[in-house]
Amino acid sequence: MTPSKRVSTPGVGMSKSLEQKKIEQIENLPTLPEVANKLLKIINDPTTTAVDVANLISRDLSLTSKVLRLANSAFYGIPRTVTTVQNAVVILGLKVINTMVFSITVVKMFPGDGRNEMFSRKKFWAHSLACAVLSRQLALRMRKFTLFDPEECFCAGLIHDIGRIVLDQYFHENFLKAIQKAVQEKISLLQAESDVFGFNHMDVGDWLTSRWELPQDIRVPIVYHHAPSKTEYAREITTLVHLADSLCYDIGFGLPGLETKPAVDTALVNQLGFTQDDLDAVKASANEEIEKFQAAFEI
Repeated sequence: MTPSKRVSTPGVGMSKSLEQKKIEQIENLPTLPEVANKLLKIINDPTTTAVDVANLISRDLSLTSKVLRLANSAFYGIPRTVTTVQNAVVILGLKVINTMVFSITVVKMFPGDGRNEMFSRKKFWAHSLACAVLSRQLALRMRKFTLFDPEECFCAGLIHDIGRIVLDQYFHENFLKAIQKAVQEKISLLQAESDVFGFNHMDVGDWLTSRWELPQDIRVPIVYHHAPSKTEYAREITTLVHLADSLCYDIGFGLPGLETKPAVDTALVNQLGFTQDDLDAVKASANEEIEKFQAAFEI
């Protein structure tokens, strides 16, 4: 696992100290729960066993119940009933279980439909899950040799916009102003956030995931998914999430309240080696997979 550190976010033209000072004024900004935090730290350790992971998850009865429900959901399609976490780990593997735990944990942190009539939490998580599923499917179809993990792609896709739900929850009135500005002036929400706040959701995601000590391969796409050309490190996974985010709009899972499809860096996307047939196949199968995952998460 690459050590976590702050990632330099492009394009807002303000000092990091001022940005961080504003974000740190948020009271009770959630920390990653102990089980998810420890699992992230041990998942890539070759000495970690299914028993280790099962024992860790079993400390949290609510999490245990949700992992088993998800393991038995249509999304994973296991042909027999999984009755223990250890069996789930053995059947699905450590990486998939880590994705499960991480997804359950993050969605649970920001529940409900929020207070913003222009920003539905339910639609936000539907968009996030769609980006996660598309990111994983694209990773599985990569034609060129890469080293990134489809499960890491899923996690990066799931939380690529995490900064926005933080803005909605803790800077609600100003976030509403940003959405209204984007709609009225026909500009991107990214630009409207920068205009209203002096920073944007990528900055918030950067600071939050730094605090959570997430791996760099998950964090960098959060910071650069709108501008993958601005990072050298983890550029391919960042471009893949960048592409998945755009494809969400093609299949009806755009960001709530904003119908504008984000621009795609065609040159970088072409370097991933996908054919149009690849993209069409991914989009054709995505809705069914997304709906299965939504049902499992009750979103």
